[in-house]
Amino acid sequence: GRYAANEATLRMKMDLEDNNTQMWDLVAYRIMFKHHHRTGDTWCIYPTYDFTHCLCDSFENITHSLCTKEFFLSRQSYYWLCDAVEVYKPVQWEYSRLNVTNTLLSKRKIQALKTAGHITSLDDPRLYTLPALRRRGVPPQAINAFVRELGVTTSDTVIEVGRLENHIRGALNECAPRIMAAIHPLRVVLENLPESHFEELDVPYNPRDDSFGSRRVPFTRTLYIDRSDFRDVDSPDYFRLAPNKTVGLNSLAHPITCTGVRHAADGSISEVLCRYENEGSAPKPKSYIQWVADCPQRGSPVRIDEVRIYNQLFKSSSADEGSMKDVDPNSLEVVRGAVADVGLWDSIKRYAATAVGKKELGEHHVENLRFQFMRIGYFALDKDTELPLGAIEANKIEDAKLIMNRVVTLKEDSKKEA
Repeated sequence: GRYAANEATLRMKMDLEDNNTQMWDLVAYRIMFKHHHRTGDTWCIYPTYDFTHCLCDSFENITHSLCTKEFFLSRQSYYWLCDAVEVYKPVQWEYSRLNVTNTLLSKRKIQALKTAGHITSLDDPRLYTLPALRRRGVPPQAINAFVRELGVTTSDTVIEVGRLENHIRGALNECAPRIMAAIHPLRVVLENLPESHFEELDVPYNPRDDSFGSRRVPFTRTLYIDRSDFRDVDSPDYFRLAPNKTVGLNSLAHPITCTGVRHAADGSISEVLCRYENEGSAPKPKSYIQWVADCPQRGSPVRIDEVRIYNQLFKSSSADEGSMKDVDPNSLEVVRGAVADVGLWDSIKRYAATAVGKKELGEHHVENLRFQFMRIGYFALDKDTELPLGAIEANKIEDAKLIMNRVVTLKEDSKKEA
């Protein structure tokens, strides 16, 4: 307590005549009267980064200290201190920072985003830090493949985020089971089927890979489709469901034809009336859509409490110091009331039945549960999900709260109407 903060420092005796400013007697210790998260208020003198960096690397037997190019001048002082105190000297290598379009990777700038309220946390899935990518549901093999493709360079480059997304799609295509889901569900009634109509279909999780297995999906008189798959007014370039139009249903032998529409008091579409073309001949459908049966006795539909649709955080591809003004206020869309077929809950139960799955779920690593929602995108459970192992083992989905993040969209077809 003899000196106040900033009144005295302890410097290293280096070489003031050296052309490298990092050799000009750098500060080793300074006085700071601040509470430390580990030692509390025990100390008021703390070492600097320049003093601790090389020594910690040495004590921990680090072979190569990898850092970005702004630390190039620090290499000389790094080696000098190791030699001065006669400890093992690791090798320092510099490389260029990995810059990706439409995002920021600087910790200082990310903290500024959080302070301004543009992101909810430091692992907000709109970021591209490793904790954020993990929470979003990005598999590690996608990140490894992306980095391998780029290699290590000292050139200043900015990588299109689409290259990373392509690796994410490739990795998820190999591991994600296919599920039928409706983000904005619209009720469909097949009028020519009796109220008691019930069938069960064996639907594969991946039609191209039998190792994924299959699930038993109910088919009933009442279904849900995604609202984007229906239009009240048809057009020649639209190939999904519309009045007097026929469309196929995935995994079903016969298509459906729209025969009528019911509207709510506010004018919105509340229900679509259709005919199941299981008798006679029907026009060959030009497209097929996903569907989810309304069959509570078979646990269908599986209701998703929240679906979080993440878009790019910034409107422009170049995110820099002035990007705070360029933050997209609509980068996160939260949708409630989405539904999925019984395969979603069945996949969760299958995962929980494995030794790895039980351990991961016990530690609440739910982001490893990833799915492809057919014709929509890839999704993973968010850490805000409430998924007790007891609820899974007792098959009580009502005790779970499912919150899903969109990891990445499917590949876009430029000719397809959105």
